[in-house]
Amino acid sequence: MHTLLLLSALVADPGIESLTYQGELSQVERGQQTAVVKEFTAECFLSEQAGAVNATTLIQESTSRLPWAELVTWQSSVNTTDLAPAFGYRHMEKLYAVTGMFPLLASPEPLQKGLEWKSGPGSFEVVGEEMVGDVKCWVVESVTGPARKHQIFVQQDRPVVERLKQTVFMGQGDRFELTLQRTKSEVLPAESATKTLNAMLHLQAMKESLERDPYDRTADITPQSTAIAQEQIEELAASVKGTRFENYVASISRDLGNRAQRDMEVSELRDKFVGQPAPPFTLTQLGGEPVPVESLAGKVVVLHFWTYQEKPLEQPYGQIGYLDFLATRFRDKPVAVLGVAVDNRLASPESRTAVVRSIKRLTSFMKTGYEVTLDTRNALNQFGNPTRLGAELPLWVILDQNGKVVHYHSGYYEIDNQRGLKELDELIAGLLEK
Repeated sequence: MHTLLLLSALVADPGIESLTYQGELSQVERGQQTAVVKEFTAECFLSEQAGAVNATTLIQESTSRLPWAELVTWQSSVNTTDLAPAFGYRHMEKLYAVTGMFPLLASPEPLQKGLEWKSGPGSFEVVGEEMVGDVKCWVVESVTGPARKHQIFVQQDRPVVERLKQTVFMGQGDRFELTLQRTKSEVLPAESATKTLNAMLHLQAMKESLERDPYDRTADITPQSTAIAQEQIEELAASVKGTRFENYVASISRDLGNRAQRDMEVSELRDKFVGQPAPPFTLTQLGGEPVPVESLAGKVVVLHFWTYQEKPLEQPYGQIGYLDFLATRFRDKPVAVLGVAVDNRLASPESRTAVVRSIKRLTSFMKTGYEVTLDTRNALNQFGNPTRLGAELPLWVILDQNGKVVHYHSGYYEIDNQRGLKELDELIAGLLEK
């Protein structure tokens, strides 16, 4: 919020400078030549107010993108807790948010040779000065963890990063190098600066209304955030017209439209099944035997279709921790909770063993008390398979004691910290009372 207030104060004097950075991410492997694995562009809009430099940064990337809400960030040179710009990179099947130490470097006092300071887990030291092109820079060396050493070239007349070389680790200690270089700078004409400032204010107001988790920047846009964004998108689009944020907001609008279409189709799928007898389906136990149909007769059945793979394991872990809590609560009742591990590789004898081993490691790690079964997507397809519509697992299906579908939900639930999967808890309890 502090940056928003500072930007608001600039309305009377919206002097804004646009900086363009080109960045590359390279993987560093022993004995091999460093290979560039990702390129991106960042456009930063700088303004100054009351001795502080403020920056709004827009990341432009084509593949392995972060959710659109993470592609714009705001920083102030007087605040070390602001989120740094980030881009996405998928490594070992997991999407990472790679943060860069730019475009501003906040320090407790003006940079000079020999200055040292700490910020969070990182230490910083100005070790010298160097020309980067025709720009005189301070050379700052930073260490933010074991083997995480960085070199930052900062303009001497203001805390703006000119060049950057940063060490990044992903996966099982796999090393990468992020390099960044400013390639362009221009002062926006007064009219364009005013429009750009107005666009930045609207963008920041919308992002703050989404209440994103700053520690989980790869998390998808939730249905709640989607609804909030849909309410604001028309006004937002008008505010960015004629600015360099116009294409970015257009991409948000397209994403919201795609989500609305997908949600409508998934809703139609749900309406198709709820209230009808469950379609015939077969699940397989981890040992290879079919789940006995008679073991489900007369019970409330909870089916949780998910990947159940040990890697990549990302929050919220399919919400299986909450499902396990639910299973424990109804353990002594006529309720069958079945995890359904969906994986096409289960159909192949060559890959089946490795898949089952991964499932067992996951359930052991998560200490799940309910049974996890196997599905090559046949059972999922019998229930409509919402992933064909672009939705993601998990899929939750509840059958009543007569085998009728009474609940069908694709995706994650809002969680009650006191009662976990409150919606399912109340539904099952109500069925048991009948």
